[in-house]
Amino acid sequence: MSEESIKVAVRVRPFNQREKDRNAKLIIKMHGQSTFISDPKLSQDEAKQFSFDHSYWSHDGFTELPTGILEPSNSSSPYASQQKVFDDLGRDVIKNAFDGFNCSLFAYGQTGSGKSYSMIGYGANRGIIPIACDELFQQIEKTKSSSTRYEVGVSMMEIYNEQVRDLLTQDFPKGGLSIRQHPTSGYFYPQGLRVVPVGSYTDIEHRISEGTQNRTIAATNMNATSSRAHTLVTIYFDQFIKDVHGDTKKTSVINLVDLAGSERNSSTGATGDRLKESTNINKSLSTLGNVISALADISSGSKRKIVVPYRESVLTKLLQNALGGNSKTVMIAALSPADVNFDETLGTLRFADRVKRIKNTVVVNENPMEKLVRGLKEENDRLKLLIDTGKYNLQLEIQPGMTNQDIELMRKEMEEEIRSQIQENQQILQNSKTSWDLKLKQAQSNDKQSSIPLDKKIPCLANLNEDPMLSYVICHCLNTDEITIGNRNSTICFNGLNILEHHAIIRRVNSTSHELIPGESGSKIKVNGYNLNGATKLQHKDRILFGASHVYVYLNVLNEKESAEDLPAVITWEFAQKEIAKAKGYSLGNNLTVEQEEIQEKILSLLPLLSEINAISEELNKYRVFETVLMPISSWVGVVVKGSKIMIKMKNLLNQNVWYWDDVKFVNRSFIIKEHYQKFLDGDEEILYIAKEDDPFWEPVEDLLLGTANVFLQSLAYSLDFADEICIVDYKGLEQGRLSINLCPCSPNGKVLNEEHFVEQPEELLDKSYSFK
Repeated sequence: MSEESIKVAVRVRPFNQREKDRNAKLIIKMHGQSTFISDPKLSQDEAKQFSFDHSYWSHDGFTELPTGILEPSNSSSPYASQQKVFDDLGRDVIKNAFDGFNCSLFAYGQTGSGKSYSMIGYGANRGIIPIACDELFQQIEKTKSSSTRYEVGVSMMEIYNEQVRDLLTQDFPKGGLSIRQHPTSGYFYPQGLRVVPVGSYTDIEHRISEGTQNRTIAATNMNATSSRAHTLVTIYFDQFIKDVHGDTKKTSVINLVDLAGSERNSSTGATGDRLKESTNINKSLSTLGNVISALADISSGSKRKIVVPYRESVLTKLLQNALGGNSKTVMIAALSPADVNFDETLGTLRFADRVKRIKNTVVVNENPMEKLVRGLKEENDRLKLLIDTGKYNLQLEIQPGMTNQDIELMRKEMEEEIRSQIQENQQILQNSKTSWDLKLKQAQSNDKQSSIPLDKKIPCLANLNEDPMLSYVICHCLNTDEITIGNRNSTICFNGLNILEHHAIIRRVNSTSHELIPGESGSKIKVNGYNLNGATKLQHKDRILFGASHVYVYLNVLNEKESAEDLPAVITWEFAQKEIAKAKGYSLGNNLTVEQEEIQEKILSLLPLLSEINAISEELNKYRVFETVLMPISSWVGVVVKGSKIMIKMKNLLNQNVWYWDDVKFVNRSFIIKEHYQKFLDGDEEILYIAKEDDPFWEPVEDLLLGTANVFLQSLAYSLDFADEICIVDYKGLEQGRLSINLCPCSPNGKVLNEEHFVEQPEELLDKSYSFK
């Protein structure tokens, strides 16, 4: 048993193309283990300094080899490659696993900061997870002998909106997997999570690919935002060692965690929303921050009693062992180098600085097999006795003020936990009797190959996703004369908003081309941004939107010459969304100012969400429609200020009332709306009859700024009357009414002054009281 601090590394990525286009300023510097961040509004001399176990510079100083691998451009370059990061962080994970320690490695940072690149990688530049899995099996090959055998299993799950999804199955139970607490160890685990036996790195690679595909399907069908989900890949590594004393089992659980984007909400917007606490979407990360703070205080020797709030979110329950438990843990914090992300990047550095103070107590997981089997049997006998005698009631933590109903609910939950653990132990005992070769064969026989290796000559539909890691994951081959698309009984089944039973048909015209036809009159389909009203011949790289959220690209190299010449080499989600925005009349361009670029980015991110929320509103009969409007800031604060602000206009179609929300409030509401819609899909019809105060579509009637009227008071400066009718102009510059004004200089008691009080110069009124009405 030993005490170890969590190892912390930070890594800064290169500028992305958007940041290059806007000439972003670099705010990160590194020297040795130190990282410096500069506030773009202050002097470089005022940079904040942080120190970590590793500070990885991956911003520049690299070259691309013919293989596509990025390496330092020369021997003096500070560039940290994928292999460098693995050698420092991942190699220890493998060594510790062979030594019998639990290991955890998790990535933290805002969306787009490079978390997934470090963990998964891209193209030839593999990340820590694939390299570690490959290295694990290489080590197994090197060390296996007649006296040692190895068993490896893998699971993959996602936490989204406080629900756990098993990504190695396509069966998603309502409400996700249940989280149980082990009655002996106290640690939490997802009940029923599938652990698949694997015999090679290729097997793990296939399973991760399968999980990524299932994640993509679920995210699209459930209208989920992938950047708000946490992904956990777990490797279960067992070593069975024979010696003169019998068989010994050495166990290691390796948790590889890609956390959701850590971007923070604006200080306005959702902060003032009456329903800001009604969504679970940010609960896991906010609770994780509280857990980290509590553990850091404990490790610092704080004398006050500190309760670590593991139980307050699903993520922190499942990471309890990795944070403050029996695990050798590594965190890599991904940093954006751009000035526009200063606040988020500073927040990431402060979070990492707290994590490095946490200490874990680690022990080797090694026990004789006979003792393990005997221990499981004894534990089951003890648990069964608790159920039979009802003595588990003595373990209930009854708090003052709890009702009999609360106590009974707690008792039922405790009994369910115990029965669940008995079942889990029984399963482990049964598995111990099954040979490893048979387990592998069963896993392979149950494996439904969900994606066929693509022959590039076969035309197909490939998915596009806002997360580049999830694009081109799903490919539907168009290898028959007619492909039907719909929400049931179709060649290609799509679920989700605005998908009809007979939504579309793709028909082979000849050996090299296809046409797309709406399946029924109400089918919502866009091709290259425009609504499809009849049959159209598809061209290579055509972008297709089915319903509200299924975005695909048609790939057909057989008619590649017929496609438009100005298309990018790889079609992206962003390209498709820009196209839809242009078709709707939005003016998008290049060579924009920083403000215009930010507004354009915000519009592009909001349009898909607006489409989804409008579709949900229509399906739930809420009679609300949402659209973006661009308003000058001055129209809201009453003073002349340069710049514009995006607002979301919500209109009640029944009485024509309108409300204006800022984008942060709209995004917050959209998550609550999606939660309600998911409950509706799960069969909870009560969601249709909730109180209006709990309805995210409802808003109380409030004063609305129709427009502004500029009143010039120059005549009053000469003690003259002013009377006029002034136009009230809205944010579009359109007249919304007229304001009658009549202002008269008067004495302090209200008597109107006559022309005798006229002054030739306003300076004559200085230092004198002045009244008007």
